[in-house]
Amino acid sequence: MRASDFLYQVDSPSWLNNTTYKESVFRVTCGLVKKLLFADYLGQYVDMVHSTPEGYSGAEHLISMYAYTFQIYFDFSGYSDIAIGIALMLGYRLNENFSNPYAAANITEFWRRWHISLSSWLKDYIYIPLGGNRKGKLNTYLFLIATMLIGGFWHGADWRFVIWGGAHGLALAPHRYIKELPRFKDGKGYNFLGILFTFNFVAACWIFFRATSFEDAFCSFTKILQEFQWNDFILKSVARPELSILILISALVAFFPNKWKTAVFQKVYQIPTWLWIFILAFSLQVIVQFREEVVQPFIYFQF
Repeated sequence: MRASDFLYQVDSPSWLNNTTYKESVFRVTCGLVKKLLFADYLGQYVDMVHSTPEGYSGAEHLISMYAYTFQIYFDFSGYSDIAIGIALMLGYRLNENFSNPYAAANITEFWRRWHISLSSWLKDYIYIPLGGNRKGKLNTYLFLIATMLIGGFWHGADWRFVIWGGAHGLALAPHRYIKELPRFKDGKGYNFLGILFTFNFVAACWIFFRATSFEDAFCSFTKILQEFQWNDFILKSVARPELSILILISALVAFFPNKWKTAVFQKVYQIPTWLWIFILAFSLQVIVQFREEVVQPFIYFQF
């Protein structure tokens, strides 16, 4: 967080009252469910495919791509929910770090919603110092690409991360140009197609993020583009009904509109306090029943 958003709270942390107590417990519980039920279960299939990518079909690689897309979202946002909930218990309110990023209608909007603390840092300390949009349109596009290349390299000295960052930079620059054209300025009528395209572009880029090497990433893309068959995709989906159902539920949660989510949260916070003990106990029991024996570390711990 920026110092201006947090330091003033150090001198005067808020007291934990009935409302913030419910909110903090709910956020921690949501984070645990996201991590231990969604992310870790999806991660089993992703790990299996990427352990020997040449041994799986194009359909299985496509399923793995979508599974990892939701795995990394629930892992990262679950991590943030737990941090936000614990901080609230201690009297500090942290900023939201994810805001329905997969419902973004374009790549620029995605980066305003995804890992907001990191994207804000990249903007404040790399993009703007380079010159931002103050040195002409061509330089603006180059600065966007450079910022994302540096952001990719920050994740690790590996070509996979550099290509991942470069791909996002090469998507941000053309979008910056297109959105300034008169016919695209209002943005109306392009939302659904924009969301569909942006989500699949981001999902494809995650292959570089997850693959164990550049060769494995290339193998995964080759399998999807050259060997994908719809009948195989349907058969593989039916053969693993738990995975397919979880991916569908993940999509429902990830694309659930923010205003609806806020309304649901407000209803949840109105539940009598004494019921929260049972809600927490039930949630923890579900987690214990369905989680893996070995809890996987948070993905972001490797960076």
